[in-house]
Amino acid sequence: MQNQKSNYFKNKSSRNLIILIILIIFIFIGVTSFLFLSLNSSSEQINKLDAEIDALRLTSLELKERAERVTNNFASGGGTVVRIFETKELGDVVKFEDYFSFDRYHLSYRSESKSEKAFNWDTKNRGRIVFDEFNFKLNAKTIDKYMSKPFDINSNSITMTGIAEVRFKFNVESLGELLPISKTGDVSEQAEFEIVKYKLVATDSGLGDANKFDNFDLTIMPNSVEAPSLYKAFGESETLTGELQFSEITIERSER
Repeated sequence: MQNQKSNYFKNKSSRNLIILIILIIFIFIGVTSFLFLSLNSSSEQINKLDAEIDALRLTSLELKERAERVTNNFASGGGTVVRIFETKELGDVVKFEDYFSFDRYHLSYRSESKSEKAFNWDTKNRGRIVFDEFNFKLNAKTIDKYMSKPFDINSNSITMTGIAEVRFKFNVESLGELLPISKTGDVSEQAEFEIVKYKLVATDSGLGDANKFDNFDLTIMPNSVEAPSLYKAFGESETLTGELQFSEITIERSER
């Protein structure tokens, strides 16, 4: 009788153990399935978010391009400006082939005399001055205004203003060698560049490559504090302009 009871309890204990093991297995399978589904769901959500981010990025680029066009901020150009000056002794000329480049985000201008002959420059504010040497490089540091508008039926113009760095080396009769100096006015304190305000007005005739109807006028406006040497040479303002050759100026008409 005791053996029967003992076997009964042993069998019952075994069944309970088996049930517990089966229960644990089901729980493990359930937890594993839950984690698997959660990971898949998270992966799908991440992929969905990535797709939405990419779509927003494309939309922002399209809106930026559209905004630049609608606000008349689509213009660019580059090439050569030919300027002609009489030599000091007259009867001959010095030819400059300046280089320019601009768009919504930059403006650069480079001018250098490659002749050994001195030349006359009739300035706005200093009258006629004689240059024995001329080397000039301008790079815009800020673009405060950038606006295009129709010039006439076929043409468009762009106006840019801001602040620029000018690196230069002049040799001017009656003034001697002029180099960038510190805005403190100490001539012994040479600087790398001087700061000027600038204004660019360019015109696109809409007739293809540069022609006589295209125009590029770059005005610098030095002052005696930020640009003492340039101010000494040119006064309050001077415009660099000439005939465009091997150049292209493209200014989009307003789409508004």
